[in-house]
Amino acid sequence: MSQILEGYWNELKGEAQKSWGKLTHNELDQVAGDTKKLEGLLQQKYGHSVEEARKEVDKLQARYDNMASAGEWNQLKGKMQKYWGEITENDADKINGSRTRLVGLLQERLGKSRSEALAEVDHFLKQIS
Repeated sequence: MSQILEGYWNELKGEAQKSWGKLTHNELDQVAGDTKKLEGLLQQKYGHSVEEARKEVDKLQARYDNMASAGEWNQLKGKMQKYWGEITENDADKINGSRTRLVGLLQERLGKSRSEALAEVDHFLKQIS
């Protein structure tokens, strides 16, 4: 899951600041998406064990990546397929609620850059919420 932190650090940095207020903007800039650096900061600033720090980082990444809980996924899947006509039922099943998988599919299928695909996913999620 560390690829989520690395690939989406600019988007996650604000969430990290909200979750761990003791971390400064400068420290978060220095983390630059490096899972080990963030875990180390959590150990240093909050006294977490290695395992506790790892779990905290994993929770942050999972919160970001999960577009819908399992119960909401079927509704979201239908809206997603309507919004992007190119997404098949099989594609939707592979995405399974993962923002990063949807971004990757849009990049592959529609030839979008990562930032374009991410912006499109964020726009979609704002429209349906």
